[in-house]
Amino acid sequence: MSDWQDIWEQDGARQMWSIPDMQVVELAAKWKKSGVMHRVLDIGCGIGRHVHHLAKHGFDVYGSDHSESAIRICQQWLQSQTLSAEVWCGEMEEIPYPHATFDACVAFNSIYHGTYCRLKGIMKILHDKLRNGGECLVTLPSRENRMYGRGECLGPHTYLSPGMYDKLFSHDGERGVPHHFCSREEVERLFAGFHIQTLRHEELRLATVRGEAGVVWLPIPKAFFWRVVATRKDQNA
Repeated sequence: MSDWQDIWEQDGARQMWSIPDMQVVELAAKWKKSGVMHRVLDIGCGIGRHVHHLAKHGFDVYGSDHSESAIRICQQWLQSQTLSAEVWCGEMEEIPYPHATFDACVAFNSIYHGTYCRLKGIMKILHDKLRNGGECLVTLPSRENRMYGRGECLGPHTYLSPGMYDKLFSHDGERGVPHHFCSREEVERLFAGFHIQTLRHEELRLATVRGEAGVVWLPIPKAFFWRVVATRKDQNA
């Protein structure tokens, strides 16, 4: 089974996941300009590429990850840059803050690690933790993803991964980790409590640093994901 505790100790993995996603950077700029987005939650923050970016731009940032190694690296990175954020080690369901605490949330390549029932439950928690009008970015693997149907079937459209990142890491990648794959219709059902602003279907891109060329974003062939930006509906309207 995959062990992200070990993966995060590798320099290559750290470099790959230390550069914030371009869409998160764009959203952060928009949120900052709005003047009303302050508290941001990052579910499954890893080593903190988005936590770091958001903290650097003045947000009140909160992040969680189930890997102790990831949280330790995240905290060290923040300290080295004299930045602050509230980060903790815990499962995705464990968000120890009252309802409507957050103005925005990032759930990048995280909440689909489990069955559909777990995904649906985490989406309910995300919805509850956002205030009315709060915004989120969520990514979910598509059923057109190259890994769909591979590995042991754990339930409808959920498979135990044989190693999604086996060619990127010296370890087994995500071998043994469950992944749920969504259709467009299922995505829309999951976001029934939100106004969907944008729904994009595209290949995952990973960053690499190439000398003078700087950061280069390389698409992973057939690694299709849904990218959803949505606003929590006003339940009192």
